[in-house]
Amino acid sequence: MRRPGRIVTRLAPLAAALLAVCTSLRCERPPALRAADVPVHAPFAKDADPVATYPESFPMQVAVLWTRPDEHPLGVIHALRGMGVPFFVTRDFDQALRHRLVILFPGADKGTFTADQVRRLTRHVGEGGALFAQDVTAEPLRGLFGFREARRSQTRHRIRFESGTDPILKYLNRPEEREVRLAAAAYKETPWTSGYAADSGAAVLASYDDGDAALLSRPLGLGRAYLCGPSYTNVVLRCQSNRDFEAERHYVNVFEPGADVWLLLLRAWYESSAPDFVRLATNPGGRRSMLLLSHDVDWENSFAPALDFARLEKEAGAGSTFFIQTKYVSDANSAAFFQGANLDRLRELAARGFSIGSHSVMHARGFNAFELGPGSETLASYRPKALDLEHAAGGTVFGEVRVSKSLLDGEIPGQRTILFRAGHLRVPRTLPEALERCGYEFDSSFTACDVLSNFPYHLPRDLGFDDESGVYEFPVTLEDEEAPGIARRVPEALEVIRANSDNGAVNVVLIHTNDAKGKLEAEAALLRQLPDGVGAGDLLAFARFWRARDRLRWRVVQETAAGAGPRALRLEVASDEAVSGLTFEFARPLASIDGGATLLPDRRHAVLPDLRPRTPLSIRVRPADR
Repeated sequence: MRRPGRIVTRLAPLAAALLAVCTSLRCERPPALRAADVPVHAPFAKDADPVATYPESFPMQVAVLWTRPDEHPLGVIHALRGMGVPFFVTRDFDQALRHRLVILFPGADKGTFTADQVRRLTRHVGEGGALFAQDVTAEPLRGLFGFREARRSQTRHRIRFESGTDPILKYLNRPEEREVRLAAAAYKETPWTSGYAADSGAAVLASYDDGDAALLSRPLGLGRAYLCGPSYTNVVLRCQSNRDFEAERHYVNVFEPGADVWLLLLRAWYESSAPDFVRLATNPGGRRSMLLLSHDVDWENSFAPALDFARLEKEAGAGSTFFIQTKYVSDANSAAFFQGANLDRLRELAARGFSIGSHSVMHARGFNAFELGPGSETLASYRPKALDLEHAAGGTVFGEVRVSKSLLDGEIPGQRTILFRAGHLRVPRTLPEALERCGYEFDSSFTACDVLSNFPYHLPRDLGFDDESGVYEFPVTLEDEEAPGIARRVPEALEVIRANSDNGAVNVVLIHTNDAKGKLEAEAALLRQLPDGVGAGDLLAFARFWRARDRLRWRVVQETAAGAGPRALRLEVASDEAVSGLTFEFARPLASIDGGATLLPDRRHAVLPDLRPRTPLSIRVRPADR
């Protein structure tokens, strides 16, 4: 009979081999963490017809005449929604011309309009209408828009706006706005654009690098027609989907309005063409801009300093959002750190009232190349590992999104994680789908320079051009780690904030909590020196505000005048969610406003009272005498 010791000795190598095999197959025991259940929804249906989504409801709306169904008007829709301009979408020519302001999208070739419709468009402008069109090549429309020849090209790289007095250029007053790129010089083939040879009746407001006109202004009778050579699909939506031709001039930490200029053009066109315009402002409480504070906590020693940042922000009366990497598997990059005292510190942040978002599980540089995954990934089954700084094994987009949310929701009492930021800001095309299907509502994974926009927007599904997800994107304007570090470039950061505040855009700042000295002092300096009219606050809180603003249903009704004075307006609003600080801008100073709204000192902006969900509000506005 063999002694037990000898049997154990002989079995030891076999046990070790089996353990090695088990580990290589990712069947090690899951860590002792609490994970909430995260349902994965079925793929969402494609957006409804924009004609049904954006209906006609009052005369002051801009009519978007959708001339061809082969190109979705999402780029124009994003621009108008972002600027708070009221609009509707229609395929009905007669319906569009009942409105003073008309946008033609995506363009007009020889078969778009009949001869009678061309005459009616021309008469509409001559009688005081305003027309804004893109990519028009039809010969019968030359006289209306003021061009002798149209030339299509895929070799243009830049657009330069002229200095001048045309009101549509009102907001383009910085060098970065006066010249924008369509593509980096390395690209031999660029997005399609139309260029024009102007006739004597048109003013050239912008030109391409090949000398052709990119934007024309043609006065006609009492009105004016504008013609834009590039499509808003390419200069707005392509940028927001990060599928531009590397048109950005820098990656982060500078003012890059390459897509924003096209939003600002439509805003200025609306304001200059509608004498009694009403617009939904972009920031709460009448502010000019916001500094939205956020932190990435993605290192084992970053949790304790996070409390120091939280303390500073409490003292400054500003909240912030902490994006947490839920690393529970040790690998070639670092040991697991979503455990122990770090969880206690995380719960303390949440208990103090700070917002918590997901910063993924792995924080992988290669995240943008991950497969979507099956959607069944859980803490028990998901074992991704970094092989080195650039490569990983076992990672999926669903795994990073779903499992990180399940851990944050499971470990933090009362937590519901709805905000995500990708590690290293690397974004796969399937990220919008994974976020939407896992219950996220907001994302902050692109830089503002990379998408050429400082305004939030609906993230397109598959980062495409004809369907938007239910997730809103909040691009990162400023971050802390680019050389020489944020502590040594506070003045430059303040200049970016000033530039964005001139446009009503916001500034998302990302500061890693791995340094409670220099970076903390830099944030304190930013908060102390913010320009007038710029507020500071929590990214998640603003995200909720922006969504409510974007979904707000509102209309303006002109009341019958009593006597010779200006007619009073009735502003009707309704929101599906609670929201505070919604602000409206009016073309003319107001004599009075009721309904609990607050008239600001310039008498052209009014802040609405807090709105309750599904509780309509009607406000009477009386303009001052001319």
